[in-house]
Amino acid sequence: MDGSTVHVFATPISRTIFEKYYFVLAKTFNSIWSGGLSITAGPRVAALLLRDTAKQMNQWDGQEGVEQGLVADIHRLTKVLVNEQNKGWVPVPLQEAIARGILDEDDASEVENALAFFTVASHMHRKVERKELLQSAMGIWGAQVTLSGYTEYSNSLLTSTMPVNTGANAPEPASPASSIPY
Repeated sequence: MDGSTVHVFATPISRTIFEKYYFVLAKTFNSIWSGGLSITAGPRVAALLLRDTAKQMNQWDGQEGVEQGLVADIHRLTKVLVNEQNKGWVPVPLQEAIARGILDEDDASEVENALAFFTVASHMHRKVERKELLQSAMGIWGAQVTLSGYTEYSNSLLTSTMPVNTGANAPEPASPASSIPY
């Protein structure tokens, strides 16, 4: 990536998808917490743990496997908001953002691991525990929860514009109020 700030906007998986893959999610959750990874290291390796757990359970491959089912759904529900000149914040599907190099290999890995962690944590913790845990993790990761859809969210972001030189000192371009530094 060229160093520009992008925002990663992910919608949680549905209850139906959770129920279809609950056992592999539960085992991944157990691997994170019993391995002492918690909110610090868990988001760095959760996608890898999910893959390894699914492979050990012979549930990774195939049309109904975790890779083409759960992971594909997580990717489908994730947009990368890119600030394109003269267009504002444009949503790009996660897979396309990776293919186009908007997210390089390291950034893509970080995003995929964080998405897997938040998917596992948000579905496996009891509702009463979830808010505190996710707020702690979001603080570490610079993430936020919003009740908006990605269109509303992207419309709420400030857009940088190139100042026109009128001979006076031009103001600095506006920057997003909050961002996930990918």
